[in-house]
Amino acid sequence: MKYLKLAVAVAVVRSRPSNMTGQQYAEQLCARYQQTQLGWKHELSRLKQQLSVVLQQQPVLGLSVLFKIHTYRGSADNFR
Repeated sequence: MKYLKLAVAVAVVRSRPSNMTGQQYAEQLCARYQQTQLGWKHELSRLKQQLSVVLQQQPVLGLSVLFKIHTYRGSADNFR
């Protein structure tokens, strides 16, 4: 694991734009990653809500039980 972290650090330093320090570039990459994660969490929440609406409209399918089990096992909070 130590070598992997070192390899990532070297790759970040080598690929940084010339007008930024390695630290600035790493911070920018971190912020971009966090924004992407937040975007996916919002998308997951939106899709779960949309699925819930569809399942309420179509109870004949019997998928509402499956959705409730899945929702109970995992939530958007688990994707931190």
